[in-house]
Amino acid sequence: MSQVNPPISSPDISAYVQHTALLLGLSIPPEQMASVVENFKQVQAIAQPVLEFPLPDDLEAAPRFEP
Repeated sequence: MSQVNPPISSPDISAYVQHTALLLGLSIPPEQMASVVENFKQVQAIAQPVLEFPLPDDLEAAPRFEP
């Protein structure tokens, strides 16, 4: 099975947002930084169940999507 990464801690999310903004050339005003970090925390909480879903290492992608 693939290894599941633990959730990122709050200080790490803040650092991630700041570093990613620098890499992308984005300017996040200081008064909005707390809201951006909070949104990333919410995204992480929403995504965590998907990231924790076990998949076998030998799983192959379907050749095409059929709803």
